[in-house]
Amino acid sequence: MAASGARGGIAIAAMLLVVAGCDGTADKAGGTRPGGTRTLRVLNVRAYGDLAPIAERVEELSHGTLKLAGDALWGQDSVTAEVEAIREVRAGTFDLAIIPARAWHEAGVTSFDAFIAPMAVDSVALQDRVLASELPAEMLAGVTSSGLDGIAILPGPMRKPAGITRPLLGPSSYAGASIAYNRSAIADRSLRQLGATAAALPRDGAGIAGRDGMEVQVPVVAQSEYDGMVRSITANVDLWPRPLVLVANHRTFRGLPAEQAGWLRAAAADTRPTRLQALMQEDNDSRAILCRRAGLELIEATPAQIGALRYAFRPVHDWLRQDPATARMLDRIAALRRDVQPYPQETLSCGDSPATAPARVATPFDGTYRMEMDEQFWLKDDPEKNPGNWGSFAFVFSRGRFVFTQENRLTCSWQYGTYEVDGQTVVWDFLDGGGTGPSRVHNHLGERFTHHWSRYRDTMTLVGIDPPSVKWSLPWHRVSVAPRTTVLSKRCPPPPKAIAW
Repeated sequence: MAASGARGGIAIAAMLLVVAGCDGTADKAGGTRPGGTRTLRVLNVRAYGDLAPIAERVEELSHGTLKLAGDALWGQDSVTAEVEAIREVRAGTFDLAIIPARAWHEAGVTSFDAFIAPMAVDSVALQDRVLASELPAEMLAGVTSSGLDGIAILPGPMRKPAGITRPLLGPSSYAGASIAYNRSAIADRSLRQLGATAAALPRDGAGIAGRDGMEVQVPVVAQSEYDGMVRSITANVDLWPRPLVLVANHRTFRGLPAEQAGWLRAAAADTRPTRLQALMQEDNDSRAILCRRAGLELIEATPAQIGALRYAFRPVHDWLRQDPATARMLDRIAALRRDVQPYPQETLSCGDSPATAPARVATPFDGTYRMEMDEQFWLKDDPEKNPGNWGSFAFVFSRGRFVFTQENRLTCSWQYGTYEVDGQTVVWDFLDGGGTGPSRVHNHLGERFTHHWSRYRDTMTLVGIDPPSVKWSLPWHRVSVAPRTTVLSKRCPPPPKAIAW
């Protein structure tokens, strides 16, 4: 069954919403009754999936006395959502918000400009160095004038040039091009400086028809199946990162006990190293699937082309340097860059990606199965309310590879991946998926599900371990010990690569 968004992010956010709604100690302003649990409402704009690790750490540090409840769907399909989110948390509609650094310039806050200036922070390693310095504290102080309190800057993915009608290498390749991008005053000015026209997308995953290229992180290309149109990604050019800023409503934050405010700051700091590693892992996982699909090329700009891009961006840096504080920050970032080398995990190429997964031995889990979930059961028991989570399912598991399809009157989807069996535990790792429906209905690269399994004759039962889930516990019927792909949906059949046993 499909999990929307980054692995587990929206599911956990939905769980937090349920907790917030059922917590009898929380008042309407996110406060508490004496001796109870305090729940803070978090605007997680565009559901970036960055709330869950922080929320879990806050709950650990507070021993369950402080919780964060996030809105997993706020701001979808709006090009102005990120700027609007600043106004929402300032007005007190939410207690906290996670908002990309790129949105703040348009809202009148320029303290993050140096971080996202074109090619100023040009690697995950340098982003890590900046976040470990004194710069974030100075940047966060800039939101005070907006009636907010800055809590932390969270690391974000690196945005790269992706070519649709042409490879995007040196400055000349951008001339006259229409480049899709996520709205940002600095990105807009940077692209126009190269002679391109910037076309704002409402969100990652929106349509890119009619564009010549885009600025994007690699996982979005894989997850949104942009590689049906994108022909190349310039792997060794990082235009800018997409860091996120965790802020609080001034009145809410100043009303927190010092210990609770400390938990929020500590939770963000504690999760930073694992988030950086996860970002690089997600890039590499997505790189692997794009290489397997062979729908695009990972290309490299020459040193001369990279140098020409930096030179072409100089007028943007000059514009940003009109603010003395930004000028000082740009100089300090440049000083940090002098002895920083990109992490080895940042190197992306298709050289080490096999065309198919290696052959594996037979397992006791192998077989062809069917399962039915009716709409009423789904409405009652699925917290995600994802329409791809009910209907007729056909599963084929064979020697470490699986493929399955799902269909109902609203959706039809396929997905495939690899699995490992250890006794009565089975772990699924998704490689790809597709399909049709009113929302994203299939699983994505990097999603993992761990189950306890048992079978009596031809009836299979699964119990979700990570993430825990009741929807997998409906009985499956094994129709064949051998893999039979003829059971898969004819309405939305998986591609041949999914069943390349």
